[in-house]
Amino acid sequence: MRLLDADVFSYALYDASPYNQPCRGLIERAAHGELELYITHTTILEAYNVLYWSYRVRPRQAILRKMIVALGIISLVPPSIKGIDVALENNIPLGDGILIATARENKIPVIVSNDEHIGRIAPRYGIIVENPLKA
Repeated sequence: MRLLDADVFSYALYDASPYNQPCRGLIERAAHGELELYITHTTILEAYNVLYWSYRVRPRQAILRKMIVALGIISLVPPSIKGIDVALENNIPLGDGILIATARENKIPVIVSNDEHIGRIAPRYGIIVENPLKA
């Protein structure tokens, strides 16, 4: 059981990313039943915004079609409001706090992320962090 971070999801959907292969590989493994992947609505929106505004992926439909395919493989999990407390207590971005609290609340033992805030803080909450970019 693994919870995806927005950067990893973005890299998986963005073919031009130098990190596409290891991140897309996670979704492919999930499609073959080799692992269980989870994602929050918050992460989906964060990834969409990165792809559209930062990577300038056009047309919008290209992003949305890829998301639909990926989200047919990845299970949706509700984000935890306790992420606000995690973010406040640790002085980290709200999205990172939500991800950590969501993993903890839903008993998802692993977060897949390359984010240093998550890598530093999640273990304090008993959560393992896997960075597919360092594999």
